Amino acid sequence: MMNKALRSAWQEFQYMIYQIDSKANQVIIFKCIQNWYFSKRKILSLHLIEEFGLEELINIDIKNYPLEKSECNLEDIKRFLKIQPYSEECMIIWLRDILWELVVLSVDIKCENCWKLEMSALFDADNKIVFLECNQCGWIKTVNGFSSESIKTIRLATNHDLKVAGLI
Repeated sequence: MMNKALRSAWQEFQYMIYQIDSKANQVIIFKCIQNWYFSKRKILSLHLIEEFGLEELINIDIKNYPLEKSECNLEDIKRFLKIQPYSEECMIIWLRDILWELVVLSVDIKCENCWKLEMSALFDADNKIVFLECNQCGWIKTVNGFSSESIKTIRLATNHDLKVAGLI
């Protein structure tokens, strides 16, 4: 159950999203979400923020990430917001998922495990290569097509990483 302050913050988030111009690009949408987050961060549980990796997504330098390549748009986010979160954890997960859709490059490559046609491009910091993770089943492979199970240190792929890998 969410307390009154969290319910109010979520309502403000919904209102803010509905006030964004329908022609706004992903960078503008991200900045609006980022501003809302920084204004409400003090009422959110630090352990949930850390557990769900919200800071890694919200604190990016937007010029280094492929927001302009995101297929996430304002209408998708508005449809997502029609359901009210039942807990703070749910609210943070939803916020993380929206940010993920905006920040992480999604590519139309078929997963060889479940055959879903959508994978996220991430970066293996140990091996310094971009890899793809299935959004459905979590199966991973390198951009060269090799299956991999040994990725331990993951970070968001930057525009530079994605260019080197030939994905943008």
